[in-house]
Amino acid sequence: MTDIYLTRHGETVWNTKIMMQGRCNSPLTENGIAGAVRLGGELKDIPFTGCLVSPLPRAMHTAHLITSQNFSKIPIDIDPLLLEMDLGSWEGMCMKDAKEKYPEAFDAFRFHPDKFRPVESGETFFDVRERALRFLDNISKRYDGGNGNPVLVVSHMILVQAMINIAKGETIETMRDIYPIEQTKIYRIRLSGGPGRSYESLDI
Repeated sequence: MTDIYLTRHGETVWNTKIMMQGRCNSPLTENGIAGAVRLGGELKDIPFTGCLVSPLPRAMHTAHLITSQNFSKIPIDIDPLLLEMDLGSWEGMCMKDAKEKYPEAFDAFRFHPDKFRPVESGETFFDVRERALRFLDNISKRYDGGNGNPVLVVSHMILVQAMINIAKGETIETMRDIYPIEQTKIYRIRLSGGPGRSYESLDI
C-alpha cells in the first residue's frame, strides 16, 4: 500500500492572465513560489520515498521548491506521463477567446470531457485519463512491497483531475466536476498493490 501526495504546480504568470498553458510554459509568480515554499514546510516531516514530477518547467520548479525545505535528498524523477493535457492550437490563447471562438468545443472541454474533441490537434480526455491510469499502475508496481512511505507527485490540473477521477472509481463523464484543483494543495490517493490493484481518494 502506497499513499500518493499529489499536488498541482504553483501559480504561473499565464494563470494570472487566464491563459491556456497545456504543454507551453510560463514562470511561477511570487505567489506561486511562496505557495510551493509553504507546502514544503507543511510536508517537511513526512518521510517521502521520492518525488515524481512532470517535465514542464513550472512543475519542476515547484517540486524543487517543495523538496528544498527539509527533504532535498529524496530523489526527484521526471515522468512524461505527468505532462499536462496537450491543448494543441489553444495553447497560449486566453480562455475567453477560446470560449468565444469555439463555443461548442469549449463547453465540452469544460463540462463534457467525454464529448470533447481537440481543435486541429491535441489530446482528448480519454488520452489523458489513460496516461493517468498508466502512471498510477506504474507507481503501484514500483513501490508495492517497499517501505510503505508515501510518494510526492507534482503535476497539472487536468492530470490531477484524472487521477482523482480514477481513485474515486468514477467514469470520465464526471472528470471535470473535480474543480477547481487548487495550486500547491495536497490531494491524497492510496494505492493498494498486488492482484486486484485498487485506488482510493482520501481527501475528496
